Amino acid sequence: MSRQAEQVIRLGTSMALAAACILASLSAYAAWPADKPIRLIVPYAAGGATDILGRAVGNQMARELKQTIVVENKPGAGSMLGSQQVVRSAPDGYTILLGSISNVLNMYFYKDPLYDLRKDLKPVAQIVSVPNFLAVSKSVPAKNVAELIALAKQKPGQLSCATSGVGSSPYLSCELFKVMAGIDLINTPFKGGAPAIQSAIGNQTTMVFANEAWPYIDSGQLRGLGVTTAERSPYSRDIPAISETLPKYDVTAWYGFWVPARTPDKITSALSKAAADALQSQEVLNTLKQLGATPKPSDPQQFADYVNTEIDRWAAITKEMNIQAK
Repeated sequence: MSRQAEQVIRLGTSMALAAACILASLSAYAAWPADKPIRLIVPYAAGGATDILGRAVGNQMARELKQTIVVENKPGAGSMLGSQQVVRSAPDGYTILLGSISNVLNMYFYKDPLYDLRKDLKPVAQIVSVPNFLAVSKSVPAKNVAELIALAKQKPGQLSCATSGVGSSPYLSCELFKVMAGIDLINTPFKGGAPAIQSAIGNQTTMVFANEAWPYIDSGQLRGLGVTTAERSPYSRDIPAISETLPKYDVTAWYGFWVPARTPDKITSALSKAAADALQSQEVLNTLKQLGATPKPSDPQQFADYVNTEIDRWAAITKEMNIQAK
C-alpha cells in the first residue's frame, strides 16, 4: 500500500471517529434530561434562604422536566467553591448553579476569583429578587436604624455584624451600612445565612444582615430594624427601608441559574422555561412569600443583560467604597 493511500485511510478513520463522537454527543443532548438526575449546586450551607429557594424551585422544575433534581450544598469562599464546581462540570445540562448577586460581588471583594463569571458560566434565568433584613436580638437596646447607628457611634469597633460570607450581598449590605452611617462595625462572615442568624439570636453578634431573617423576625426571635432595598418589602410593610434613615442606601439581592459556559442553547432554553413554569406554582409562590422574595422569571438573554448591568453598577459603587479585595 502506498504512503498516500495510508494517509487517506488514516484521514478517513479520524473523520469517522470525529463524526461518531459528534453523533454520540448529539444523541446525549437529544435524550436530555432522560438518562440521569440533574445536580443543582447551592453554594451555601443547608437551611439558609438559597437552600430553601433551591429546593422549592428545583422540586417543581423536576416535575416540569420529568427528571430528578438533586440539591447539593457546597458552601465556602462567598459562594465561589460551589460555583467553581459547576464551572468544572461537563456542559451537558446535568449540573446547574443556583447563583446570586454574590457571583457579581466576588469580582470586587476577591483579588483572584476562582472563575471568570462572564467567560466560565452561562446565564439561564433570573429567579427572584429579595431584600436583606437588618435585625438584632431583643437584648440589643436599639429599636430602629437611627438608634442602632447612635449605639455604634457610642461604642466604635465594639458592635459586630453577622453576614453570610465575604462577597455576599449581606456582607456588602454591612459594609455599605458602615460607610454611609459613618460607623465602625466588626463584619463577621459565616458560611451561610442560617449560622449568621443563629449567632445574632444567641447574642454572639450584635446584628445580622440576612435575606432569610424574615421568619425569625416574624416569630419574634429577632427584632427587624430595616430592609436593604430602596423601598419597603411588600411582605413586611412594617419594617422600614434603611434608605428612610440613610438616603440612597440600596442593596437588592437576587438569585438565578447558571450552567457551564459551553452548554447547548437548546438545553439552556429548556431549563429557563422549566424555571419560569416553576415560578407559577402556588407551592413555590408560598415559599417565596415566606422568604420575602419576589419572582423574577427571565429568559437567558434577559438574565445575561441584567447580570452585565449589575456588574457595571457594583464596579462603580465598590470603587467609591474603596473596598479592599481579599
